[in-house]
Amino acid sequence: MPLTSASGSTGNFEMVYAPILYSDTTKIFRGDPVNRETTGYVSQWAANDSINAMAGIFWGCHYLSTAIGTTIYSQFWPGADVASTAQNTLYAHIIPVNTAQPSKFAVQSDATGIAFANIGENIDLAMGTGNTTTGASGAYLNASTLGTTATLPFRIVDLYGSASFGAFGGGGVSGVFPGATTAGVANPYGGSYTGAYNWVIVQPNIIAGGTGLA
Repeated sequence: MPLTSASGSTGNFEMVYAPILYSDTTKIFRGDPVNRETTGYVSQWAANDSINAMAGIFWGCHYLSTAIGTTIYSQFWPGADVASTAQNTLYAHIIPVNTAQPSKFAVQSDATGIAFANIGENIDLAMGTGNTTTGASGAYLNASTLGTTATLPFRIVDLYGSASFGAFGGGGVSGVFPGATTAGVANPYGGSYTGAYNWVIVQPNIIAGGTGLA
């Protein structure tokens, strides 16, 4: 979920187009990171992929549907429905992360949860299962990958709902998470800002490729 610019201000999250291969049968959901392949196309991120290949965060796509013969704008790529002759109609809409200061994103953690002490560490994702009704990503932070490894794709910069997050603009995201209006609020879908399935603020580690804090 895109949250703010690197400085904490409201981001415009300008999107760019990137082609998906018509025969790529892997579904891509809104909020999934995507990789730039050596073929020039983008595909869904997979755990342990190279951070140097991350093109951005998928936010939808458009393509000429073989089934109904018209252009579709969708929140997810269904993994089919484009003919080889219509390859040039298939484009992902992505929020780029290879910028001087990547934007911040809110991501849910796993059953282990992310602690306040983990701020500054690097982490990878587990892709989970996306929702074909809403198009929403099923990706979440994999706490077992927490560490200092520079090749991990995301840096933990805060916990959603923490007092520090509220002090730096956390109270201004009520349009993103309903009920998020003050510092130190609980998670958007209930529960504490720490513990299992808590929401975490991350930045892509693609530019710095930096070693996380120990």
